[in-house]
Amino acid sequence: MGRRTLRTKLCDILGIEYPIICAGLGNPGFMVQEAHANGVKVLAITGNTKNARRMAQSGIDLLVAQGHEGGGHTGRIGTMALLPQAIDAAYPVPVLAAGGIGDGRGLAAALAMGCVGVWVGTRFLVTKEGGALLSNKQRIIDSTDEDTRVSLAYTGKTLRASYNKFHDLWDGSGLEPLPFPTQVLISSALLASFIEANKTDYVGGLAGQISGLIKEIKPARQVLEEMVEDGVEMLTRKLPETVMAK
Repeated sequence: MGRRTLRTKLCDILGIEYPIICAGLGNPGFMVQEAHANGVKVLAITGNTKNARRMAQSGIDLLVAQGHEGGGHTGRIGTMALLPQAIDAAYPVPVLAAGGIGDGRGLAAALAMGCVGVWVGTRFLVTKEGGALLSNKQRIIDSTDEDTRVSLAYTGKTLRASYNKFHDLWDGSGLEPLPFPTQVLISSALLASFIEANKTDYVGGLAGQISGLIKEIKPARQVLEEMVEDGVEMLTRKLPETVMAK
């Protein structure tokens, strides 16, 4: 199955083409009716089954189930535990897997779990087209699987980013974060000052635990093609050759 075939099949399953609204925080159910009336599909992201069920019942078209491993705002449930429960809770709404997915093995695992595809963040940040600062891309490349932290310091909500001295600075201050999104104003001002002063050891962008797998900056197209090709190889050759069902 080639890249174009996989993309076409996914669109056929979902019955969608762009445009689509992606809601990263909260339940977008309040906008579903109006979005559909204007030919727009609605995607929502969740980190637990309670919200997966609630979002599905609100009429969304596609759900992303993101595990604790993911970068950015993240929940408490690991990806492998979350996916089957979210799939069951959201049925028949199709589910994409997110959190800790950065190569074809993760894609194959997600498809085997029953997801229709994957939602990949950190791996695409570290591409030539990725919008992250070069210093943040390099920090991800230099990371191990243990070099990210979940903190309230950035936005007032639990958010995973590459570990840096800002985490220690905030933790040592004894300050309580302000409610979201007010905390963003504080952290943005601090980070802008760190960047202006070239104190890059206090700067680290959003990143997931898959950081330890990423070793170089590639074109986004190459990342996508390799992920699909390796996933197909895993599902069509490696698994049939190594797993026997009797």
